[in-house]
Parts: sequence; C-alpha cells; structure tokens
Amino acid sequence: MGRVHIHRLRRVAAALLAAVMVAGLAVAPVSRLAAAGPAFTYTDVTARAGITFTHENGAAGAFWYPELFGGGVAVLDVDGDAAPDLLFVNGRSWTPGAKSGHALYRNNRNGTFTDITRGSGFDTLDAYALGATVGDYDNDGRDDVFVTTTEGGRLLRNAGANRFTDVTARAGIRNSTFAVSAAWLDYDKDGRLDLFVGNYVQWSPAAEAGVRCTQGGVRGYCGPDAYKPVAPKLYRNLGDGRFEDVSVRAGLGDPSDKVMGVAVLDYNGDGWPDLFVGSDRVPAKLYRNDGTGRFVDEAVRAGVALSENGVARANMGTDAADYDRSGRPHIVVGNFMNEMLGLYHNENGTLFRDVAPRSEVGRASLLAVTWATFFFDADLDGWLDIFAANGGTDESQGRDARARISQAPLLLRNRGTGTFENITASLGPGFTKPVMGRGGAYVDIDADGDLDLVMTTLDGPAVLLRNDGANANRWLRVQATGSTSNRSGIGAVVRVTSAAGTQTQVVRSGSSYASQSELVLTFGLGSDATATKVEVTWPSGKTKTVSGIAANQRITIMEP
Repeated sequence: MGRVHIHRLRRVAAALLAAVMVAGLAVAPVSRLAAAGPAFTYTDVTARAGITFTHENGAAGAFWYPELFGGGVAVLDVDGDAAPDLLFVNGRSWTPGAKSGHALYRNNRNGTFTDITRGSGFDTLDAYALGATVGDYDNDGRDDVFVTTTEGGRLLRNAGANRFTDVTARAGIRNSTFAVSAAWLDYDKDGRLDLFVGNYVQWSPAAEAGVRCTQGGVRGYCGPDAYKPVAPKLYRNLGDGRFEDVSVRAGLGDPSDKVMGVAVLDYNGDGWPDLFVGSDRVPAKLYRNDGTGRFVDEAVRAGVALSENGVARANMGTDAADYDRSGRPHIVVGNFMNEMLGLYHNENGTLFRDVAPRSEVGRASLLAVTWATFFFDADLDGWLDIFAANGGTDESQGRDARARISQAPLLLRNRGTGTFENITASLGPGFTKPVMGRGGAYVDIDADGDLDLVMTTLDGPAVLLRNDGANANRWLRVQATGSTSNRSGIGAVVRVTSAAGTQTQVVRSGSSYASQSELVLTFGLGSDATATKVEVTWPSGKTKTVSGIAANQRITIMEP
C-alpha cells in the first residue's frame, strides 16, 4: 500500500502521467473486433438479497496496521446444491474478549440469501481475519476453506450439514505470521490440493506498541517499510488430513516477500502450476515450478518484478488469464495511486511486457488505489474483461487527500483487439458509487448465466451487484470435476470452441485480493448458439472432449 511513500510516488507520477498523455495522443482509436454486445448494468441488490454483513476493522485511534487491509469474500458451495454461497471474513475490536463477526450466507435460489453463520463454525472462529480461499483438500466432495488472519491462518474443514470444523492444528499448519492472501494448487500433481500462504510482514500487537509513525507532526498509520518482510509458506497435502511445511525445500524460504496477492498460472505452458506473488513495495516474484518440487524466481528475467521505471509497486490484488486468446496467461496487478494497474502481457512464455502505461488501462487506473482485480467476461462476448475494486486508505492520514478517499470500482471492457475501454460510467449508480473497496469476487448468484459481483469495503457494508442485461448474449458454464486429479478441478484447463473461435480458461483459486471467486467457469458465446467443442485437460494429463453443446446451460464434466 505504501501510504508513507507518497513523496516517492510524486516523483514518478509526473513521468507516468506524461507517458500516458503522450500515448493517448499517439495511439489512434482501435475499432472493436468483438461484437458491440448488449447494453448491461450492475444493480445494487445487497438489501433485497438479505446481505447485511458489515466489516469491522477495530480502529480506535491506536493506528494498528491491520486496520487498513479490510476483509475478503469467498464464493463456495456449502451444501453441494450447485447454488453459490458467500462467506465474508471479518476483523474485530482489539478490546480483550471481543469476538469476530464473520458471516456465512446460503443461497436460497430465488435471489436472496439466508444467514447461516450460527452453528456453522465460523461463529466461533475467533480471529482477526483478512481473506479466504476455497478448495476441497480432502477430496470428499465438499468445499473447505482456509482463512488468512493476523496470526497466520485457520483451516476450516467442511463437515457437512452446513458445519465447518477448525482442523488447523490437527492438519499440521503452523503459520504464525500476518497473512493476507492464499491459494490452493496441486503443485506436485499428485491429485491432492496443496496450500500456498502469502505471508505479509512480521506483525503482532506487542510489536505494534513499539512502532509510531507521523507525517508533519500528525500521528498516522505506518507503511510497509516499518515492518520486516517474511517468507511465504507452502504446505504439501499428505493425503491423510495432514500437511507438511515444504517451504524451504521448495525454494520459498527467502524472507524477502510482503505478499498482498497471489495468482496461480502456467505461464510457460509446461503443464506445471507456477505462482505470481505480488508484494508490497518489494519486487514481485514469478515462481516457476520446475516439476521436481521446487520453485525458481524468474520475475526479473520475465519483466514482472518492477514497474517499467524500475520501481517496486504496491502489488495488491492480482489475477492471471488468457484475455487475448493467445493461449498464454497474462497478469493483471492492482497498485497504488499514480502507479496504475500493471497489465503484463505474456509475449512468448518467457517474457512479459506491461502494456498498461500506453493504453486505456493505465489512463483509467492512474489515480485509483486498487485492491481486488480480476479477469472475467462481464458482457458474455467471449473476451475477458478487467474488474478493479478501488478505495483509499484512511481518513486519519494527513497526506495526499486523493489517496485516502472512497473511489468507484472500475470495469475495463475487452475490445477483442488486445485493448480495453473504460465503460464504468455506463454501468449504473450501483456500480459507480464511491466506496472504500477491498475484496471482490465474481459469481452467478441467480443462475441466469451472467456474472454478478460481490465486493467488501473497509469498515463498511458488503456490496452485491447484479448483472442485468449481459445475458442477451449466449453463454456456457462449465464445472470441471476431478477424479484422479483434485475433486475441485483446480488447475484444469478448459477450452471452448464455437463459431467465433476458441477461448481458454483455467480453474483457479486465490487471485483477486484476499478473496475467492467461484470455481465454475463462465464462457461468453456472443451470438453463437452452440459450443462445437468443449475440451478439458486435468492436472493429471487426462482429457475429455464433448461436442455440440447448446448454449445457455451449466454442464459438469467429470475426469475420466
């Protein structure tokens, strides 16, 4: 986040803005290759859906660092009814004995949700939580959850009947460091989901007592430089409900990260899941999985460690996907004000190029403080768009006012030419309302095919935005279920071919910021009435192809 680094940001802001302005004058408008698509808006349906969750950060004038980070949201299927449910994780007051108000909502299949927190296990989860990630780690067919917290994290096993059990100690997960984002992946392709935990900094209430930061004599929150970096954790799933810490063995033991976001991707196409790790004010990492159980950092060589000016940015939320149908995953990264989004285009499986500074992506996001960000097909035209949840830090800081105010989210529509256009203003008052955005996820809450949005805000209410109108285009939703591979299908590559071409998505956990979108994949088909071919390749290497699938339905494809 780097709130104490405004002086450094100002030095580069002029150069960045000049480059953006020059690019804006030099680049002619690009005609849309993708169909113009239907008009659509996002309607705030939070109240009518019965979502009453409000985040609590515990701020009481002591300026404890976790108070700035907010809480994430996770999409999961609690009861296996194929209707997506929602989990909101919460902070709490720092007063001794205070309880955390996490919230679990079951989808009623009629546009409303029921709060089922009581008796779920999340009502007794006594932790200051930051985020959550979802995966079926024990392959029993039920979604489990790992929650990141200021003291490391908790593993909640889905025991059925809407109940979750804290099995952290029994599972052997002993992480005791302030963690923000995490992700499930099968890094060794043994059919069991492993857990990556992106630790942020060395922090504790006791340590906070010795840290005091001021700006111009005004007391405020410290920035990341006031806290020591810490290594991430990788836990290998042993298959009996237990995990082993393989962080050092896997090459992840270097305590130089301050992880805010993590994205799982196979950037070089070798079939092994790699990791992009966004860190706050220290170089990002691109950990290449060498297939032998080790990760090698290739970020500097690949061009994703720093901005094009050679500066380590905020690197908050992040995601990876094939937005241009090149067959390669590209990376989007949320950053601080005057830094703009990073949009790293995968040139050849080895080298990335940040295309944001000379495009609408950079111009639209230059003054935003972006937390959650991800790729998804908002208008179902078959091209992945970009969402960004924005919001400043805190009003107590006596610094640049633009960096601490509420901000509207951002939606960049994919033109189908490798470029994007900012369509935020057309999406309705529910979408354009300024908020202190933090976590975010996409999910089809009402089974109508188009993707709705859920967003959390700092010390404020959750926001549920229903997509209205995009399903005038056709669509196909695909759930890839593993048998030899992990049951969640995480890591499965799904290719959908229709008359308009072939698009590729990967089932992935993590991404966004401290949040988890649904594991079901949504493919926009535009005006195509049929998917001529749907091909799934699981982490095991097994494939299955189905043909002649009619549009506007959800299908499940089982691994052979």
